[in-house]
Amino acid sequence: MSMVKARSVVVGLVGLLAVLTVWGSAEAQMRAASADIVRTAGRVDVLPKGQTNWTPATLGAKLIEGDQIRALAGGSAELNLPDGSTILVAENTRFAVTKLDYDATNRDRDASFHLVAGKVRAQVQQAGVTLARTRQSNFNISTPTGVAAVRGTILIMATNPATGETLAFVFPSPGQALGSARATFSTRTGQSVTVTGGNFVRQVGNGAPGPQTPVTNLPAAVQAALTTAQNSSTASSNQLTIINVVIPSHQEILNIISTGGTGGGEGDTTTTTTTTSGGGGGGTTGACPGCGQDIKNSGLTCSSSNCPPSTGSARPIR
Repeated sequence: MSMVKARSVVVGLVGLLAVLTVWGSAEAQMRAASADIVRTAGRVDVLPKGQTNWTPATLGAKLIEGDQIRALAGGSAELNLPDGSTILVAENTRFAVTKLDYDATNRDRDASFHLVAGKVRAQVQQAGVTLARTRQSNFNISTPTGVAAVRGTILIMATNPATGETLAFVFPSPGQALGSARATFSTRTGQSVTVTGGNFVRQVGNGAPGPQTPVTNLPAAVQAALTTAQNSSTASSNQLTIINVVIPSHQEILNIISTGGTGGGEGDTTTTTTTTSGGGGGGTTGACPGCGQDIKNSGLTCSSSNCPPSTGSARPIR
């Protein structure tokens, strides 16, 4: 081997070792973090991991991996994450922290949450990402039917266990170009769809997600309510009150994202079930997201011409 080639090999190996060292150092600095409750309104409770009794939420309380929070009718809460991301928990919503690690030095995170029922709005900061992880999402919200993976954008997720319906809305963060905002929604049965800024997708049970649809197709009242804490669609859901619910493990969430399957990692033992019938819905015209869910006092209804066939006439989510 010539001197030049030998030197090139050595330089290459040194560079590779440097990258691996930096990656390993960054991974080693990831520490368990918390989602801090910074605002509450109305009835808001927390269920610490391993406990069987809900207790009233207090300002400043820290939710760590395995903890749950719920907001009942008229209630809401706002959570602050260590990277500057925020999550609004709407009324009639149950939400769990599946995984939350943070590296303050590199501003890297590993965050997964599970929406049991209801609606949340997450304004996700663009995190610092190490070289070896640039292809992976590091902020995920799962529902009983799938997972939305995002980086830095606004994601609104809504799910109704009674109907098996999930909706994912994507909006740009302040100062972010519309085309830069995006999320990927993956189902447990192997389908995925990319949702770009200003659009949403609807998915039901084991069905494929419908095509992304412009939010501007929705009535103005629906658009205005999307980002608020209003959510009456799951007011009567027993998922808000029973103790044992399905919460997937962090590994299961990652497997759904990477393979579209339910694979590895066991979720918490539960006694509940989720509706799995139905299919995707919502085209680019005449879309009716959240059929089977309602907007209080809106008077807005879907007709047979603009409601997905699997659900019939109903009012959309608010």
